[in-house]
Amino acid sequence: MLLAFSEERHQNLSYAKVNSGKSKLLVRQIDDKGPDGEVLYKASLSKALGPNQARKLTVILGFMGILVPYPQYVKQNDPHLVKYNGCLYVTSPYLVKKQTTTIKLSTPNVISSTKAKPHSHKGDKITYGPYTNIKAYTHKALSLHFESKAEFSTVTEMEREIKVCHWGGVVFTETYNLRNSGAYLKDVFSRIEYERMQRGSSFDFLTAKLPANSYGIDYRDDIGNISTSNVRETSKGVVMEMRPRFPLFGGWHTVFKLFYTVPIMQLVKSIVGSSSYILNTTFSTPFEGLIVEDATIKIVLPEGSSNIKWVTPFAIDSVDTEVQKTYLDLTGRPVLVLKAKNLMRYHNQYFQVWYSYPSIMIHRGPLFVVIGFATFFACVIIASRLDLTIGSSTKDKTE
Repeated sequence: MLLAFSEERHQNLSYAKVNSGKSKLLVRQIDDKGPDGEVLYKASLSKALGPNQARKLTVILGFMGILVPYPQYVKQNDPHLVKYNGCLYVTSPYLVKKQTTTIKLSTPNVISSTKAKPHSHKGDKITYGPYTNIKAYTHKALSLHFESKAEFSTVTEMEREIKVCHWGGVVFTETYNLRNSGAYLKDVFSRIEYERMQRGSSFDFLTAKLPANSYGIDYRDDIGNISTSNVRETSKGVVMEMRPRFPLFGGWHTVFKLFYTVPIMQLVKSIVGSSSYILNTTFSTPFEGLIVEDATIKIVLPEGSSNIKWVTPFAIDSVDTEVQKTYLDLTGRPVLVLKAKNLMRYHNQYFQVWYSYPSIMIHRGPLFVVIGFATFFACVIIASRLDLTIGSSTKDKTE
């Protein structure tokens, strides 16, 4: 099966997935092009279809940057309007016998839309079709201009460090450069108007779903700890609700860090009969609704780890290794560095890292501490018993 995208729309493609029932098909880009330069992807079936056979496939596509603020500058009390330009028909290399397109908006307020028959607009839903017998690679423009209540929260840079410690837990240190990519604020910000709920395209609230039993949770920026946060436990994990120091309007940004620790037995499992372990955790951000333009994931393994292997459920941009030295380290800890671009909620899937770690290395750190304290106290005892005076003192006798 082939998937086709126009060159313009392919630049916004972030995620592609094809399911056949409960099984996931392998999707990859091929070198062939469509008649108008369309980019083609191939989804491989596990078994070829015979004559008159059919199979139902579900295609999930994720795009970034296809909603453009229009106008680009708005006042604080103005509605946030966006424009979408796309194709009325699915770009397909096959004859499409029947197609219906349903568009779900965040509000029912539509300024303008393509009037193609048949179509209907009820509340926050716009339906086009059904259309029949659409020829392959048929293009027809679709344009929508509507009010959006969605938060245009974009992380321009994210660095996520995952440090594995066999004597404690898995420590997460995440750094975010968060930006509002919506319409820019036209005039001066007014706190009074903001408290009157005239908030335009701004947002001031984020929610993160952390793994169950997370502890040591901290949220801070360059100034220090930020107290406007709330943590609660649920049946599925730990939910952290946080507010930045100030609301973010279009073009505004902030940098902050999130720290938390997860018990090692929850994320790291030992492979029976060997000295190997497997780390299983999520790849992208735990924050809901964020898109990440540039992500760096660093997996810091214990000193002495070897035979490091990894697997991700989707393709990434680059892989590198480095060494990190901390306390009680001699040669340093191996670090696996994974880099990816244009991540969205579909990318927050589990990935795995395998490594070998001899059991004797687990006891090396505490052994160094014991030897260090023993040496220190031995030196103190010896120093307290040494007589370093030169010559002997005599007492003057008086009669």
